[in-house]
Amino acid sequence: MNIQTVSFQGLSFINVQKPTDFEIKYLKNTYYFNPLNLDDYMHRTQIPKIENHKKYELIVLRFPLFSETVPENSHQYGVHLPTLNVPGKKKRLVSSYVNFFVSKEYVIVLHAGELPQIDHIFSLCQKTLHNRTEYMSQGSAFLVYKIIDALVDDCFPTLNELTSTIDLIDKELEGRQSQKTLEEISTTRRNLVVFHTMIKPILPLLKELEDGKHEDFNGRLQPFWGNVLDHIQKIWDRVEDNRELIEGISDSNESLLMTQTNLTIRVLTVITVIILPLQVLGGFYGMNVEGLPFTKGPWTFEIHIGMILAVAIPLIIFFKIKRWF
Repeated sequence: MNIQTVSFQGLSFINVQKPTDFEIKYLKNTYYFNPLNLDDYMHRTQIPKIENHKKYELIVLRFPLFSETVPENSHQYGVHLPTLNVPGKKKRLVSSYVNFFVSKEYVIVLHAGELPQIDHIFSLCQKTLHNRTEYMSQGSAFLVYKIIDALVDDCFPTLNELTSTIDLIDKELEGRQSQKTLEEISTTRRNLVVFHTMIKPILPLLKELEDGKHEDFNGRLQPFWGNVLDHIQKIWDRVEDNRELIEGISDSNESLLMTQTNLTIRVLTVITVIILPLQVLGGFYGMNVEGLPFTKGPWTFEIHIGMILAVAIPLIIFFKIKRWF
């Protein structure tokens, strides 16, 4: 059974990693949770929220992580995405949900095992009395705050990686463009949109906690939630800045590609205009028709070459004056 427990001063910290139907049934029968809350987790139909129940409080949040495939219990826009095996696929940002079931006697955390901070804090509480005192001695709400604060702070390395990717793309565009750069722009734009949709619903929830709208999580903890809100607001601002930056880079890249395309089309057009009259001339003299001028005589070939040059050279000079190539 994927359920681990550590207890201290009447508070149980219960870590449920990758729950199956067996663990869900156990939680339902032992703690009398609303079956809909557990079913929503298993069927991946959740949205970030805070719900008040008679015997417990429910907090649902989601956090970003990088993955080359879509993890089994990850969610995007509330819809499970299939796993695609694409060779050489870039890192994609996906989200993983965390459910907190909180009462005065316990904190039960359901998660898919993809966010290391949860297991790290649980491991610390298991190891020493000092760590249990630090995390669990001030009640269940404080323990939830510590876990959420660690999860929010763990978003910064992910955001830093996105920022580094944008800087790398910008440097690559200064040199020669490649298909790899275009793929990185597309993937990074998509990752920032996903990051944006993850952070957006968390902001009002933390604002509610800071404003004291949930009694069991407030009191002396109210300024602590303000600190978490400040961190998530910084993340939001950086995501917005990075979105604007990658959009600007993408627009500049598209303009550059359009310019290069126009230049190529212009050169091909000039070549076509020069060759067209020569083709017409060649077509006339290629016909087996009597009476065409300059078809007989010792200088026939030279005359034909001169006629071709007489048509081509003025066109080339004209296009050069116009700076069309």
